[in-house]
Amino acid sequence: MRPGPYASRLIGRACLVVMPMALLLAACGTPQPQVRREPAATDAAAPATVAVTPSPAPSVVTAAADPRACLDADCEVAVRPGDRLRLDRKGLDEIEVVALGPGGVRLRFEAGGGAYRVEGDNAGVSQECVNGRCHTDGALTLALGRPGRIGDIGLRLTSVSPDHAVLVLSPA
Repeated sequence: MRPGPYASRLIGRACLVVMPMALLLAACGTPQPQVRREPAATDAAAPATVAVTPSPAPSVVTAAADPRACLDADCEVAVRPGDRLRLDRKGLDEIEVVALGPGGVRLRFEAGGGAYRVEGDNAGVSQECVNGRCHTDGALTLALGRPGRIGDIGLRLTSVSPDHAVLVLSPA
């Protein structure tokens, strides 16, 4: 039995969403650790191998080492889950790294009142006002190659590994 026009459109739309995500996940697999072989000993013993884990580039600041590195929202920083990037922005004080995943990072923020333009995957913002005082909560996911935004701060993910990601913040 042939699917009707509605079912065909539904299947087509599902493929438009699922296929690019599958390709992105396949292309962004976690890098394998590099292996460096030690020079062989003079006897016939088997050579030893040492695992070398890639680390952030020397110019990249780690959020744990300097949580105030991004005060001006113009930085490149290595982050891990639980890191909080302190900002000196009107209303927006910090961005928290909630989780790392294959090819992406989940971010959360809290801010004072006001409307915040948020762009990114799975973005959401809620605002609550009591007696004229407002509080904004929001979250978004950044993926490699897909920049995001929180208010006037541009966000870009340059790399992700199982234990850290490198995040670039820039004033927009």
